[in-house]
Amino acid sequence: NLASRPLSVAQNSLPLRQPRRPHSMAPPDFYALLGVDRAATNEQVRNAYRDCAMQHHPDRGGDPAVWSALQRAYDTLSDPQKRAVYDRTKQDGSVGAEKAFGQAFAEKGEGAAQQRGLSIEAEMAEAKGKGSTLAAAGFDMSHAQGFEAWMRNQKGMGKQSFYTAEDLLRSRQYGNIEATESTAQPLPALSATAVRFDAHGPPEEVLYVDRACSLPDKLAHGEVLVHMLAACVTDEDLLRVQTPLTVLNDFPPFNRTNNKWEAVPLPATAGVEGVGVVIATAKNVPTLKDHPLEVKDWVLLRPEARRRPAGCWSTMAVVDSSMLIKVPAQLMPVRHLACSRSLCTAYRLLEDYGSLRPGDTIIQNAADLPVGQAVIQLCKMLKIRSINLVPDDEGFERTKELLVQLGASHVLRDNAKVGEFIDALGQMMPRLGIDSLGGEAGKRMSVALRPGGQLVMHSLQTGQVPTISPSLLMYQQISLHGFNMAQWVDENGVEAYKDMLNTIGELVQAGNLELATAEAPVRGMEPSALKAALSSHRRGAAGRPRERSVLVLGSEAAANEVYFELQASIRSMYGADEPQTP
Repeated sequence: NLASRPLSVAQNSLPLRQPRRPHSMAPPDFYALLGVDRAATNEQVRNAYRDCAMQHHPDRGGDPAVWSALQRAYDTLSDPQKRAVYDRTKQDGSVGAEKAFGQAFAEKGEGAAQQRGLSIEAEMAEAKGKGSTLAAAGFDMSHAQGFEAWMRNQKGMGKQSFYTAEDLLRSRQYGNIEATESTAQPLPALSATAVRFDAHGPPEEVLYVDRACSLPDKLAHGEVLVHMLAACVTDEDLLRVQTPLTVLNDFPPFNRTNNKWEAVPLPATAGVEGVGVVIATAKNVPTLKDHPLEVKDWVLLRPEARRRPAGCWSTMAVVDSSMLIKVPAQLMPVRHLACSRSLCTAYRLLEDYGSLRPGDTIIQNAADLPVGQAVIQLCKMLKIRSINLVPDDEGFERTKELLVQLGASHVLRDNAKVGEFIDALGQMMPRLGIDSLGGEAGKRMSVALRPGGQLVMHSLQTGQVPTISPSLLMYQQISLHGFNMAQWVDENGVEAYKDMLNTIGELVQAGNLELATAEAPVRGMEPSALKAALSSHRRGAAGRPRERSVLVLGSEAAANEVYFELQASIRSMYGADEPQTP
């Protein structure tokens, strides 16, 4: 699981044996050099460095070699990104993001991606050793074993821990419980340009641009005002516009859990994924124990499996802070941040499935879209061959050229000619298939997999699950899996997701992860331009590759201007003598 230990060889790994170097050449432990714990804060690192300087600086008679090592240790541990690289690779930041990524992936060991399950032999041996017997009502368990079993079986069933006052104030399930006005932040009259819908239906038909969308007159408990910068048009965005997923709450297994889809009050603003800058907060938000945010923080929308969309296809949006993830400013270009879930999805698919090693082969469809582009580039770094299927249309040659430039090993036409497809594969039998389309497209990939291969769906653009032949399931042991980033974040936590974002940010900043997308400014957008942005990932212009659209909603400079205007308006509401902190 890379997100809890991003590309780390510290756990569940098989370290490579290397020739023993002389002691003088052994890489120093930077934490030990400065005399701090691995969990030391930046301030503790800085104080330790000052203490070392008093003793080891050459001007005070210290050894220049020791001083040089101390400087390297401080330069690495005082920089969050260099420190993250060092913690994962035991190398300072100079090792390079690509080299660290590939080296850690290669060293992780065959079993790193597999979770520990139940060992029947071990359990039987333990039971025999203890002389355990079957109780009349079932297995005789200790209290701890019973509680552990209960917790394990609650996974994915919704919240099962204690509810706090903060939970009740934020939960829409208890709409009659509200915080006092003391935590609210009144706002002046504000409006935004937003992409909205009045009823569910085909996105190209129901979505429209509202150039004067009114915002609430206050920020309630836990809410922030975000100046949105950009948002990627994804399949999930379009699905949430097309269909009210609350209909699933009445059918099994969803009706047997507490994890329900929230209703979307109409009319609504579209958008589940985007990046923005906080320009105002409710009075309690900066001091929250969980999800604290401050003005000018950069934020991403948190992947959410069941909550209603935040409505980020707007130049400004009021969002609950629990739905946001704070990220370092300029972690990566805005366009990459807008598509960050696609980058993270590619990362997880390669890490969590197929037990991939350098020299293996994967196959994917929709390889020309952001997830596919990221998979290609990650495979290139990891020395994994990629077979990439793209639409068989007039833009094929241009698409093939683009993907080869990114590092694709093979680019093939994705069509119904299965015989030609198998001939083109030759002796290549991929270990992992990555399916973005479902239906017949996924079925074609399943016949290409090697025995024991895995087919993973991360999107279903056709709306159909691949129908895999029983012979493949039974005699080839081909397995079918589903992946959802929101579900992954629910199970592994926001911190693990942030760790993954930081690792991807390092690769982007090192120039190892590029994205080909189409920008679509929302301000002044005409209906025809909106329809083109919603469908650009399905078909490209004549002779050109198809591209995901990124809606351009604002800029950092514009966010600063709006912030100062907002400050002035709030001061005028209260009078100049009363300071305000939006």
